[in-house]
Order: sequence, then structure tokens, then C-alpha cells
Amino acid sequence: MKVLVVENDSISRELFRVVVQKDGYECEFAEDGIQGLEIFNEFLPDVVISDIRMPRFDGISLLKRIRQVERNVIVIMVTAHGNEEIALEALQSGANNYLKKPINLDEFRSQLARYKSILNHKIRKLDVSNLIQSQELKICVDSDMDYIPILSEFLTQKIKHVFSPSVLINIELGISELLLNAIEHGNYNITNTDKKEALLNNTLVELYNERKQIADTQNKKIHITFTQNTEYCEWVVRDDGDGFNWKNLPHPTSEQLSSELQGRGVFISKLQFDDVQFLGSGNVVSAKKYFS
Repeated sequence: MKVLVVENDSISRELFRVVVQKDGYECEFAEDGIQGLEIFNEFLPDVVISDIRMPRFDGISLLKRIRQVERNVIVIMVTAHGNEEIALEALQSGANNYLKKPINLDEFRSQLARYKSILNHKIRKLDVSNLIQSQELKICVDSDMDYIPILSEFLTQKIKHVFSPSVLINIELGISELLLNAIEHGNYNITNTDKKEALLNNTLVELYNERKQIADTQNKKIHITFTQNTEYCEWVVRDDGDGFNWKNLPHPTSEQLSSELQGRGVFISKLQFDDVQFLGSGNVVSAKKYFS
């Protein structure tokens, strides 16, 4: 996987370099948005990590220029604490995720690993078919993180004949976030506090394995229903957890968006689809993408 880091702060740039190279990714670096755009056009990265605040050419301007020429690249924006409104603007402008300074390295590495899995499982050969007018598919799987990139790609391949490649990668990322949320918070019953502590102690994988071994958790499944009709595609994801009060999720324009990890995955999913709604007790979520 090829990673481009655009960061004007030399210390932060060096921190990213150590992590990215240590995890075995091919990488290039730029000191500002202008240099970043030049390297982007030559390097053709799979993932771009860009600071928002930069001289000459800021991160939002870089993001918009990238989206003009390449929709499939994954873009992660970096913002300082207190600039969550700018991060929100970045997400609405086409960024796929964001990181806050000081950088939580485990969260950063986790994002890169998940995006690598999605890219590794992606089949880029298109098989265009406009004959399908409706289809329905039901899937039931164990609560296993390894299924996330496989299922995300499989479900996206089912609609490759009706959406452009730029829309498909956003849908795939959105499905990935919904499945992660269903397993992590639904069936594994991992709270935001649990996850924060695990990331702080670099024990997230251990936490997953611990919850996975619980007898009650071993019987819990993830249920996915995919439906396509002449108006939209819909993905309904149901976990076997107890649910939650989804009405308490922070609104993306509020200051609560800056509070750790709460609701971020759901919010990012909402940006990839046209309509995302929780149903019942909160253990069911519906995501729709309409045909334009």
C-alpha cells in the first residue's frame, strides 16, 4: 500500500514516517499542500494523510484538488484539538476519516491496517451488467473481524454495475464501518471507554480476542440483508447485542464530535450513504444509497 503524508510540522512528519515505514508501507512525504499535490500526481498513493492547517496550500484545498482528479484514493485528515468544525468540513468535502493531534498511534495504525485489508481484497476488474433490476441477499456470519474486508468487498461487488468506482469505494468503506460497529460495540459489547483504554494500552487486539472467547459472544452472529430495487440499494445490518440508545449519539455539528471515538464510525458511514437509520433497540441499522 502506498501512503503519502503531507505535514508541515517536521516532528509530526517524522512521527508519521516512523509508523508508516515500520508497518511496511511504501511512503512519500511533503511539507505543504503544493508539494503534496505534485508528489500525489507522480506517486499515485492509495492513502493520503494530510494536515489541515498548512501554509501556502491548506489541507482542505489539497483534498478538493485530489477529489477533482481521483475519487478512489483514501484521504485521512489531521487536525489539532479544537478544530473539529474544520474536520467536519473535511469529511463533508470527501475525506474518509480524520485524526486529532496529539496522534493516537494505535488508532492511526488500526486505520491503516483496515484500509490495507480493503484495498487488498478489492477486485478492480469491472464486469458491467445493466440487466439486474432487483436482487436480495441474506448473510449470517460469526462475529469475526476477519470477515469485515471480505464482506465489504463482496457486497460492493454486487452493485458494481450500477455505481461508479468513486461511489463504490465510499460504499465499501461505509459498509466496513457498519460491520465494525456491529461486531465491536454490538456483539462484543465494547464500550467507548473500553476501546479508549485498549488503544491507550495498545491492547485492542487482545480485547477483541478476549470478548470473542466469551461463551455468550461465541453464539452471537451478524445478520446482513442486502436489497436492490429500481430506486436504491439498502444494506440492513443486525447484531445479536442488547442495542443502545442511539438517540444519544452526538450530532456531527456539535462539540461532542470531538469527544474521543464516540459515534465517529456511525457518522462516517452516514457520509457514505444517502440515508442511515437505527431501528428498534439500536442493534439494527439500515443504510440506503439512491440512484442519481
